[in-house]
Amino acid sequence: MTTLLKKPVSLFKAFLDIVLPPVCYVCGKPCSGKYGLCEMCLEKIRRITPPACAKCGRKLHSDVSICGDCSVKNSYIEKGWCACYYEGSIKECIHLFKYNSYLGLVDIFRDIMLDSIKRNVEAKDADAIVPVPIYSTKKRERAYNHAEVIARAISKNISIPVDSRNLKKIRWTKSQSELDRQKRLENVKGSFIVVDKNAFLDKNVILVDDVYTTGATINECAKTLKNAGVNKVYFLALARGA
Repeated sequence: MTTLLKKPVSLFKAFLDIVLPPVCYVCGKPCSGKYGLCEMCLEKIRRITPPACAKCGRKLHSDVSICGDCSVKNSYIEKGWCACYYEGSIKECIHLFKYNSYLGLVDIFRDIMLDSIKRNVEAKDADAIVPVPIYSTKKRERAYNHAEVIARAISKNISIPVDSRNLKKIRWTKSQSELDRQKRLENVKGSFIVVDKNAFLDKNVILVDDVYTTGATINECAKTLKNAGVNKVYFLALARGA
Protein backbone atom coordinates (compact mmCIF):
# COMPACT_ATOMS: atom_id res chain seq x y z
CA MET A 1 0.00 0.00 0.00
CA THR A 2 1.46 3.37 -0.99
CA THR A 3 1.85 6.39 1.24
CA LEU A 4 -0.75 8.20 -0.88
CA LEU A 5 -3.31 5.52 -0.05
CA LYS A 6 -2.42 5.33 3.63
CA LYS A 7 -2.91 9.04 4.34
CA PRO A 8 -6.62 9.31 3.34
CA VAL A 9 -7.37 6.10 5.23
CA SER A 10 -5.65 7.50 8.36
CA LEU A 11 -7.56 10.78 8.11
CA PHE A 12 -10.86 8.97 7.65
CA LYS A 13 -10.13 6.77 10.68
CA ALA A 14 -9.28 9.82 12.77
CA PHE A 15 -12.59 11.42 11.74
CA LEU A 16 -14.52 8.27 12.65
CA ASP A 17 -12.78 8.08 16.03
CA ILE A 18 -14.13 11.55 16.81
CA VAL A 19 -17.68 10.86 15.62
CA LEU A 20 -17.88 7.30 16.90
CA PRO A 21 -15.85 6.17 19.95
CA PRO A 22 -13.45 3.40 18.88
CA VAL A 23 -14.33 -0.11 19.97
CA CYS A 24 -12.25 -3.27 20.42
CA TYR A 25 -11.84 -5.30 17.23
CA VAL A 26 -12.52 -8.52 19.11
CA CYS A 27 -15.21 -7.90 21.73
CA GLY A 28 -16.75 -4.64 20.50
CA LYS A 29 -16.41 -2.84 23.85
CA PRO A 30 -15.17 0.79 24.03
CA CYS A 31 -11.43 0.84 23.56
CA SER A 32 -8.65 3.42 23.56
CA GLY A 33 -5.70 1.05 23.16
CA LYS A 34 -3.17 1.73 20.42
CA TYR A 35 -3.68 -1.70 18.88
CA GLY A 36 -7.45 -1.43 18.66
CA LEU A 37 -7.88 -4.05 21.40
CA CYS A 38 -9.21 -3.48 24.91
CA GLU A 39 -7.06 -4.37 27.91
CA MET A 40 -9.05 -7.53 28.62
CA CYS A 41 -8.54 -8.91 25.10
CA LEU A 42 -4.85 -7.99 25.19
CA GLU A 43 -4.41 -9.85 28.45
CA LYS A 44 -5.92 -12.98 26.92
CA ILE A 45 -3.04 -13.30 24.42
CA ARG A 46 -0.82 -16.08 25.80
CA ARG A 47 2.86 -15.83 24.84
CA ILE A 48 5.00 -18.92 24.37
CA THR A 49 7.95 -18.56 26.72
CA PRO A 50 11.12 -20.69 26.95
CA PRO A 51 11.77 -23.54 27.04
CA ALA A 52 10.36 -24.32 23.60
CA CYS A 53 11.25 -26.82 20.89
CA ALA A 54 14.12 -25.50 18.78
CA LYS A 55 12.57 -26.87 15.59
CA CYS A 56 8.86 -26.07 15.88
CA GLY A 57 8.45 -23.63 18.75
CA ARG A 58 6.21 -25.92 20.81
CA LYS A 59 6.26 -25.21 24.54
CA LEU A 60 8.36 -27.78 26.41
CA HIS A 61 8.10 -28.84 30.02
CA SER A 62 11.47 -30.56 30.34
CA ASP A 63 15.17 -29.93 29.66
CA VAL A 64 15.15 -31.47 26.15
CA SER A 65 15.74 -29.05 23.27
CA ILE A 66 13.58 -30.80 20.65
CA CYS A 67 10.07 -32.20 21.08
CA GLY A 68 9.19 -35.84 20.38
CA ASP A 69 7.60 -35.10 17.00
CA CYS A 70 10.59 -33.13 15.68
CA SER A 71 13.07 -35.76 16.87
CA VAL A 72 11.64 -38.31 14.42
CA LYS A 73 10.79 -36.20 11.36
CA ASN A 74 13.02 -34.85 8.60
CA SER A 75 13.21 -31.10 9.20
CA TYR A 76 14.91 -28.54 6.98
CA ILE A 77 14.59 -25.89 9.67
CA GLU A 78 17.67 -24.84 11.61
CA LYS A 79 15.60 -23.26 14.34
CA GLY A 80 12.13 -21.83 14.71
CA TRP A 81 10.07 -19.64 17.03
CA CYS A 82 6.34 -19.18 17.61
CA ALA A 83 5.34 -16.08 19.54
CA CYS A 84 1.98 -17.01 21.05
CA TYR A 85 -0.81 -19.58 21.08
CA TYR A 86 -3.37 -19.65 18.28
CA GLU A 87 -6.45 -19.10 20.41
CA GLY A 88 -8.87 -16.48 21.69
CA SER A 89 -8.08 -12.84 20.92
CA ILE A 90 -5.09 -13.44 18.66
CA LYS A 91 -6.95 -16.07 16.64
CA GLU A 92 -9.80 -13.62 16.05
CA CYS A 93 -7.31 -10.89 15.10
CA ILE A 94 -5.56 -13.16 12.59
CA HIS A 95 -8.90 -13.99 10.94
CA LEU A 96 -9.79 -10.30 10.68
CA PHE A 97 -6.36 -9.48 9.29
CA LYS A 98 -6.24 -12.36 6.84
CA TYR A 99 -9.78 -12.48 5.49
CA ASN A 100 -11.32 -9.06 6.24
CA SER A 101 -8.44 -6.69 5.41
CA TYR A 102 -7.96 -5.34 8.96
CA LEU A 103 -4.36 -4.50 8.09
CA GLY A 104 -3.95 -2.14 11.05
CA LEU A 105 -3.63 -5.22 13.25
CA VAL A 106 -0.15 -5.74 11.83
CA ASP A 107 1.13 -3.38 14.55
CA ILE A 108 0.35 -5.78 17.39
CA PHE A 109 1.54 -8.78 15.35
CA ARG A 110 4.84 -7.00 14.71
CA ASP A 111 5.44 -6.13 18.35
CA ILE A 112 4.61 -9.62 19.60
CA MET A 113 6.96 -11.20 17.04
CA LEU A 114 9.75 -8.70 17.69
CA ASP A 115 9.84 -9.89 21.29
CA SER A 116 10.66 -13.39 20.00
CA ILE A 117 13.41 -12.08 17.74
CA LYS A 118 15.01 -10.02 20.50
CA ARG A 119 15.38 -13.14 22.65
CA ASN A 120 17.13 -15.12 19.89
CA VAL A 121 20.59 -14.23 18.67
CA GLU A 122 20.37 -16.48 15.57
CA ALA A 123 17.48 -14.52 14.09
CA LYS A 124 19.45 -11.27 14.24
CA ASP A 125 22.16 -12.74 11.99
CA ALA A 126 19.82 -13.53 9.08
CA ASP A 127 20.48 -12.03 5.66
CA ALA A 128 16.86 -11.89 4.49
CA ILE A 129 13.28 -12.26 5.66
CA VAL A 130 11.17 -14.38 3.31
CA PRO A 131 7.37 -14.37 3.72
CA VAL A 132 5.67 -17.69 3.04
CA PRO A 133 4.12 -17.10 -0.40
CA ILE A 134 0.51 -17.66 -1.40
CA TYR A 135 -0.68 -18.73 -4.85
CA SER A 136 -1.14 -15.89 -7.35
CA THR A 137 -4.91 -16.39 -7.67
CA LYS A 138 -5.40 -16.11 -3.91
CA LYS A 139 -3.20 -13.03 -3.76
CA ARG A 140 -5.30 -11.34 -6.45
CA GLU A 141 -8.47 -12.15 -4.53
CA ARG A 142 -7.14 -10.66 -1.27
CA ALA A 143 -5.00 -7.94 -2.89
CA TYR A 144 -2.16 -8.78 -0.48
CA ASN A 145 -0.16 -11.64 1.04
CA HIS A 146 -0.75 -11.50 4.80
CA ALA A 147 2.67 -13.02 5.56
CA GLU A 148 4.38 -10.37 3.45
CA VAL A 149 2.61 -7.53 5.29
CA ILE A 150 3.86 -8.96 8.60
CA ALA A 151 7.37 -9.55 7.23
CA ARG A 152 7.71 -5.97 6.03
CA ALA A 153 6.54 -4.58 9.36
CA ILE A 154 9.18 -6.66 11.16
CA SER A 155 11.88 -5.76 8.62
CA LYS A 156 11.54 -2.04 9.33
CA ASN A 157 12.41 -2.64 12.97
CA ILE A 158 15.37 -5.01 12.65
CA SER A 159 16.93 -3.78 9.38
CA ILE A 160 16.88 -7.18 7.68
CA PRO A 161 15.59 -6.87 4.10
CA VAL A 162 12.52 -8.69 2.82
CA ASP A 163 12.74 -10.85 -0.29
CA SER A 164 9.21 -11.55 -1.52
CA ARG A 165 10.14 -12.10 -5.16
CA ASN A 166 12.21 -15.25 -5.26
CA LEU A 167 10.24 -17.86 -3.30
CA LYS A 168 7.04 -18.53 -5.22
CA LYS A 169 4.07 -20.85 -4.87
CA ILE A 170 3.47 -22.37 -8.29
CA ARG A 171 0.23 -24.28 -7.85
CA TRP A 172 -3.08 -24.03 -6.05
CA THR A 173 -3.47 -26.22 -2.95
CA LYS A 174 -6.34 -26.96 -0.61
CA SER A 175 -6.47 -25.05 2.65
CA GLN A 176 -4.19 -26.82 5.13
CA SER A 177 -6.77 -26.31 7.90
CA GLU A 178 -9.07 -28.80 6.13
CA LEU A 179 -6.52 -31.65 6.13
CA ASP A 180 -4.93 -34.08 8.55
CA ARG A 181 -1.17 -34.21 9.12
CA GLN A 182 -0.29 -36.68 6.34
CA LYS A 183 -2.52 -34.99 3.77
CA ARG A 184 -0.98 -31.62 4.64
CA LEU A 185 2.45 -32.98 3.71
CA GLU A 186 1.13 -34.33 0.41
CA ASN A 187 -0.84 -31.16 -0.30
CA VAL A 188 2.16 -28.82 -0.34
CA LYS A 189 4.77 -31.17 -1.78
CA GLY A 190 6.49 -29.58 -4.78
CA SER A 191 4.33 -26.47 -4.65
CA PHE A 192 7.17 -23.94 -4.22
CA ILE A 193 10.11 -22.86 -6.38
CA VAL A 194 13.00 -20.41 -6.12
CA VAL A 195 13.05 -18.02 -9.07
CA ASP A 196 16.65 -16.78 -8.79
CA LYS A 197 18.87 -19.18 -6.87
CA ASN A 198 21.70 -16.64 -6.73
CA ALA A 199 19.49 -14.44 -4.54
CA PHE A 200 19.71 -16.91 -1.66
CA LEU A 201 23.05 -18.63 -2.27
CA ASP A 202 24.91 -19.25 1.02
CA LYS A 203 22.56 -16.93 2.92
CA ASN A 204 20.66 -17.39 6.17
CA VAL A 205 16.96 -16.58 5.89
CA ILE A 206 13.96 -16.27 8.19
CA LEU A 207 10.68 -17.62 6.88
CA VAL A 208 7.73 -15.65 8.26
CA ASP A 209 4.11 -16.79 8.49
CA ASP A 210 1.05 -16.08 10.62
CA VAL A 211 0.19 -19.56 11.96
CA TYR A 212 2.25 -22.72 12.49
CA THR A 213 0.32 -25.96 12.99
CA THR A 214 2.03 -29.12 11.72
CA GLY A 215 4.82 -27.21 9.99
CA ALA A 216 4.18 -28.88 6.62
CA THR A 217 4.14 -25.60 4.67
CA ILE A 218 7.13 -24.11 6.50
CA ASN A 219 9.18 -27.29 6.05
CA GLU A 220 8.38 -27.52 2.33
CA CYS A 221 9.43 -23.89 1.88
CA ALA A 222 12.62 -24.58 3.84
CA LYS A 223 13.37 -27.65 1.71
CA THR A 224 12.95 -25.58 -1.46
CA LEU A 225 15.27 -22.89 -0.11
CA LYS A 226 17.93 -25.37 1.02
CA ASN A 227 17.87 -27.02 -2.42
CA ALA A 228 18.48 -23.54 -3.89
CA GLY A 229 21.68 -23.09 -1.86
CA VAL A 230 20.46 -21.40 1.31
CA ASN A 231 22.83 -21.95 4.22
CA LYS A 232 20.38 -21.89 7.15
CA VAL A 233 16.62 -21.54 7.30
CA TYR A 234 14.92 -20.20 10.42
CA PHE A 235 11.23 -19.54 10.83
CA LEU A 236 9.15 -17.11 12.85
CA ALA A 237 5.41 -17.54 13.23
CA LEU A 238 3.01 -15.28 15.05
CA ALA A 239 0.92 -18.09 16.54
CA ARG A 240 1.18 -21.82 17.08
CA GLY A 241 -1.77 -24.15 16.71
CA ALA A 242 -2.22 -27.46 18.51
